[in-house]
Amino acid sequence: MLFTAVLITASVFSGCKKKEEAPAAGGAWYEPEQKQRSLMMNFTATWCTYCGQWGHPTFHASELSLGDNALPFNVQAAQSELAAVQYKPGNDTPYYARHMSELTTLINNVAVGGYPTLMVNNKGGYAGGSQATMTADANAFNANAPVANINFGITKNANGFVARTTTKFFKETSGDYHITMFITQNGINHRQNVSGTYVSPYNHDNIIRAFPISNAKETAGSLAGLNKTFGNAIISGSISAGKFVNTELSFVADNKTTMLPSTFNTFMWNQSNTSNLYVTALIWKKESNGKFTFVNGVRKAL
Repeated sequence: MLFTAVLITASVFSGCKKKEEAPAAGGAWYEPEQKQRSLMMNFTATWCTYCGQWGHPTFHASELSLGDNALPFNVQAAQSELAAVQYKPGNDTPYYARHMSELTTLINNVAVGGYPTLMVNNKGGYAGGSQATMTADANAFNANAPVANINFGITKNANGFVARTTTKFFKETSGDYHITMFITQNGINHRQNVSGTYVSPYNHDNIIRAFPISNAKETAGSLAGLNKTFGNAIISGSISAGKFVNTELSFVADNKTTMLPSTFNTFMWNQSNTSNLYVTALIWKKESNGKFTFVNGVRKAL
C-alpha cells in the first residue's frame, strides 16, 4: 500500500471548516487532549534471533501494561520480511525502509547499533526482561504536563482518505515543531526467528504498513519525491500558550504492497474494511543538532 500525501491547507489560529465537522472553541478543527503519552519503538527484524527471544516479549509486556498511555511501533529493519517500502510518485522503484534509516539515526539521544533496540521516548538501550524499567520510564514521562498535543479526524473515500489535524500548545515555548503520521497494522501472523529457529505462525502487532505520511518531501537527488520521515515544520519561533495549528492532508492509496517479500500481503485499499489498521500522529521538535525529540502524539483506529 502506497500513500501519496499532498498538503491542502495549513493555518495558524484559522482555517476553513466543513459543515459536517463540529469545531472546537476558537476555530480549532479538533481539541487535543491535555494528556502526555510515550513513544515506544522496537527496532527489530524477522530474521533477528534475539528479537524473537527477548526483544518482542519485553516490548510487548511493557506496551500492554501502558495501554492507551503508549504509542508503540515495531520498526522493521530493511531486510526484514515485514519491512515497509516507500515508492516515489509514479515510480515503481522501491526504497526499502527509507524511514528506518532516519528513525535509527535522527531521534535525539537514541543510538540503534543492532537489533533488537528498545526505545521509550528519547531513551534507548533497554535489555531483555527490562519491561518494568521501560514502563516506569514511560510513566515518569507521562506524568509531565504536556507542552503540546495533536488530534485529528479522517474521512475515508474510494481512493484513500483526508486527514485534518489540530496541534495545540498548552505552554509557552519556542522551537521548530513538526508533525507526521504512520499507518500500522495489528494481528499480522508471519514467521519470526526465535533463538535461532523460525516460529510460525507468530503474531506481530504495530507493524508500519505505509511510509511516513507528511506534507514534506525530499527534493534532491535520487530521493526526490519521497516523504520525509519527520515531516516539515508546522510552526517555529516563539509560541504562546493556547496557540494551535490546523493542517489538512490528502492521501491517495496506489494499492502497492509495503511488505517484503512482495508475495506476503499486498494490501488493497478498501474504505469499508480497515480493521486492525491504525493511524498515529506524532509531534516532533527539531533540535539545533538536526535531530528530533519526541513531544507527544495520539493513535486512532482507521
